[in-house]
Amino acid sequence: MPGTVTFQAAGVLMLCCAVRALTADAWATPLERVEFESASQRLVSGTLISGEPIQGYLARPDGAGPFPAVVGLHGCAGMHDTTKQRLADELVARGYVVLLVDSYATRRGVDYACTSSAFATFVRRRPDAYGALAFLGSQTFVDPHRVAVVGFSAGARVALSVAEPNSFEQFVPSDTLRFRAAAAFYPPCKQAMARPGIPTLIFIGALDDWTPAEDCASKIANWGNDGPPIELVVYPGAYHGFYYRHLQPGTTMFDHWLEYNGEAADDASHRLHRFLDRHLN
Repeated sequence: MPGTVTFQAAGVLMLCCAVRALTADAWATPLERVEFESASQRLVSGTLISGEPIQGYLARPDGAGPFPAVVGLHGCAGMHDTTKQRLADELVARGYVVLLVDSYATRRGVDYACTSSAFATFVRRRPDAYGALAFLGSQTFVDPHRVAVVGFSAGARVALSVAEPNSFEQFVPSDTLRFRAAAAFYPPCKQAMARPGIPTLIFIGALDDWTPAEDCASKIANWGNDGPPIELVVYPGAYHGFYYRHLQPGTTMFDHWLEYNGEAADDASHRLHRFLDRHLN
C-alpha cells in the first residue's frame, strides 16, 4: 500500500502518509467463554421486551484492576478465530479487558446475516451491546466508566448506533453506564442515523464495494462539526474486510470482494490503540 489519500473537511480526516507495519505479538491470550443477558428494552408504547441469554469471549490482563474495557461486535458472518485472537492479544497487552460479543452462536441459531433482509438482526444486536456493557460494569476488575465499543461491518453499524446521543435511554436499567468512545471498521454509513455523541473513529477501504467509503465521507459531512470528534480513515487499495487475516487470498462473498490488507490492518490497529488510550485513560 503506497499510502493513504487524505483530505480534511467537516471533521473528516483521511491519511496521506506511508505507514510502517507493526509486528504482531506471538502469544495467545486466553479467551474465556461467558454468558450474560442482553439488555431489556422499553418501547415507546411502554411495552418491555426482556433481554435474552447471549454469550461472548472474555479476555483480561493480569491483576485486580479496575481496567478500561472494550466491547467487540462481529460482522454479518460472525468473528473468525484469528480476529478474536488478534484483538484479545493486542488489547489485553495494552491493559484492556476485552469482551467479544457472540450474537449468533447462541439460542438464536443464526449462521450469518449478510443479506438485506437479514439485516433485521440489527435491532436485536443493539441490546446485546448494552448487555455487554452492563456485564462488564458489574465486574470488579473493570472500570465501568471507561468502556469503548469496537464493531466490524454489520457490528460497526451497531457501534455507530449505540454511539448516538441518548441511545441508552430506552434500555433497562438506564443508569450512569455509557460507552465512552466508538470505533467502526467498514460500517454501512448510509444506514447510520444521528451524529455520534461520543468520540468516534471510522476505518474503511477506498475500494470497498460493500460499504463504500464515499457514504461515510458524505454522512460525516452532513453531520457537521458540532459535537465530539469524528475521524474517518480511508485506505487506498483496501477492500472490505481488510482487517481479517484469514482473507488472504481475497474472496467473493455475496457478490462483494473481501481481502486482507496487512499494511492497512496494522495501521488501523496502531490508530485504534492510540484512540482508545486517548479516550479511556
